[in-house]
Amino acid sequence: MKRHWTMLIVAFLAAFSFLFSMQAIPPVLPSIMSEYDISHTVASSLMFLVALPAIFISVLGGIFTSKYGVKMVGLVGLALISIGGLLSINPSFLALEIGRLVIGIGGALVMTASPALLSQWFPHEKMAFGMGIFGLNMPLATILSFNLLGKVGTDLGWRSSLLITLIISVIGLLIWMFLTKERRAPDRTNTGSPFSGLKSRQIWILGLIWATFNMAAISFTTWGPKLFENLWEATPTSANFLASLLMIGALFTPLTGHLSDRSRRRRLPIISSALGVAASFFLIPFTSGGGLVLVLLFLGLAAAFITPSVFALPLEMLDERSVSLGFGILNTCLNVGIVVGPLLVGFVIDSTYSKIAIFSVMMVFAIASTLLGFALKSK
Repeated sequence: MKRHWTMLIVAFLAAFSFLFSMQAIPPVLPSIMSEYDISHTVASSLMFLVALPAIFISVLGGIFTSKYGVKMVGLVGLALISIGGLLSINPSFLALEIGRLVIGIGGALVMTASPALLSQWFPHEKMAFGMGIFGLNMPLATILSFNLLGKVGTDLGWRSSLLITLIISVIGLLIWMFLTKERRAPDRTNTGSPFSGLKSRQIWILGLIWATFNMAAISFTTWGPKLFENLWEATPTSANFLASLLMIGALFTPLTGHLSDRSRRRRLPIISSALGVAASFFLIPFTSGGGLVLVLLFLGLAAAFITPSVFALPLEMLDERSVSLGFGILNTCLNVGIVVGPLLVGFVIDSTYSKIAIFSVMMVFAIASTLLGFALKSK
């Protein structure tokens, strides 16, 4: 196997380890809320705490990756994810919150180091295709967590679900430890400013697009299972399945990445994707049954076009030394979206419990992504 494919697998599994842990909470959230008797707003802290550290340390993670190398930064990150997973299966809500915070710190490092590893090895003319395959980590993590962990949580309790994520994290740690190879030596001697990439206006526009898009997407995956169960009267298993349909369409990211590489267009897929997601959120409150399934499948297909182009653009916007910093900026903005989106939507749920109001907030997030897409200078 060519080395770039091996590194793609390693990077994918590392990111999957974090994302699987992050997405383990929504399928079992009703059980956690029932056990600890907490509100939707308080429950959203379990997603908030995973995302919060990355807002502050992802850019530093990019700088550390440039200086100390992807292997070291990823290794520390995966170790922290495993420690956080161990803390999360303790009996107290405080231990669960601390565990989620530690997972978030580790995830901030992993989600900076893993795409940087891929960018070292994958051919630039096929970068969106590679990032499209890498981008499968989120849909697969969400689909598996919603349909596997939800059932395990129902049958054996939510701590059994989190135990599975701990095992996956340890496996990811061992694979990273033994298989990761660097193509470029860590830059420990460069005396230039490590923050030079922060001056790029375009990388921040791209980051804002990624933030607002994920405000919409993560709000949906966080609260979808509970909303479909309560407002559409679906069974817990069906509610988890419906919420996971966003990610089933996203399984097409390798194809959409290939199309992006062939056309060399990045802005058009980003704008089209965000607009399609906004249209889906507009329709969801007015559909049910088979119509709802079709709208949710369209939502997932629309979402599939944005990830490969977003992750291919840092290599076109920044110089080689600043690429890992660019991924750090994207991860910072991603986690702003993870914090703000579910928190605001959780507040709206507590305030109104109206289908139209809840999905209108998600739609506004997606419209913001669409408008920001027009400010990109890429084709």
